[in-house]
Amino acid sequence: MKPSTVLLSLPWAISVGASPTGQPHAPPKFQWTDLPAVGNGAAIQEHGTTATNTHIYLLGGISPNANASIPAIQSRDTFEAYSLEEGTWETLTPIPEAFTHINAAAVNDKIYLLGGLTGNGSDMVWRSSRDCFVYDIVERTWTALPPMPEGQGRGASAVGILGNTVYLAGGLDRLEIGGDQLTLDIVSAYDTEKGTWTTLPSIPAPRDHVGGAVIGQKFYVVGGRDHGQVNVRNTTWSLDLSAPSKGWVAHAEMPTARGGLAVGVIGDYIATFGGEGNPAPGSNGVYNETEVYSVKDDVWFKQPAMRHPRHGTAAASVNGRIYIPGGGIVMGSGPVDTFDSFELSP
Repeated sequence: MKPSTVLLSLPWAISVGASPTGQPHAPPKFQWTDLPAVGNGAAIQEHGTTATNTHIYLLGGISPNANASIPAIQSRDTFEAYSLEEGTWETLTPIPEAFTHINAAAVNDKIYLLGGLTGNGSDMVWRSSRDCFVYDIVERTWTALPPMPEGQGRGASAVGILGNTVYLAGGLDRLEIGGDQLTLDIVSAYDTEKGTWTTLPSIPAPRDHVGGAVIGQKFYVVGGRDHGQVNVRNTTWSLDLSAPSKGWVAHAEMPTARGGLAVGVIGDYIATFGGEGNPAPGSNGVYNETEVYSVKDDVWFKQPAMRHPRHGTAAASVNGRIYIPGGGIVMGSGPVDTFDSFELSP
């Protein structure tokens, strides 16, 4: 399928805030590109997403036939890769355990699965797992890793990578379909070289289904929700990873509070897409917002709506583009095979 690209110049974009000099910010330009359907047509949602310089990787998720009236809590063990050069999908060796809401990261040609949620469909509950694994891209094999620390198993965390270390902030310990959701404020770091876990200062408040990004030495945590799908938040926090003992710093708030959003990085911008918890009539509970944060100026730009609104996905940033595979189109579920990318121009 030939990618479809739409380039938009944004004279109408809203600048939320101003520069330190008081001068208005000129909104950037961007383009959306439609890409070949995920897994050659297999819908996916609540999966883990990560990337190398050559491939986008998708791990686990929920049943592709899920819908809002029949919640699918059966976890999946699927593992797929999209070649950025060839524009094609490949099915890889399944992950060792079936998970949803996977915390995924790519470091030094290896794919890390660091906890997630599991469910077998018997009691309508997803539960956290401390289990961790690594996939060797060259050898095409999975290996078990040291589990997450006792009491820190979770899925739906903000994920950041700096050097050889993967950072996880917040997350979900338990999700009961139509019931309780246990949101966490824990922050952990996994050193992929040493194979060790470290606990860092907690985020200021619990968050799950939350966005994460690292720019420079700072780990940013954006949006998310707190004990429930409708309890969405618009906070923006950062932790200086060179001096984590100084704790978290609050920044300009995202214009639209959202959980289950996708987050990616292009240069000094953090871009956020979609999400869940929209109360507006006709929205199916899904946000279509695209909002971009400038870390240099501490300002948000509110952009025109997503072409394909969805929630329950995760983005991956590669070479100046943000890739957004799958997601859901109704509150709670509605998996689709939509796959597109977002690109900012200076």
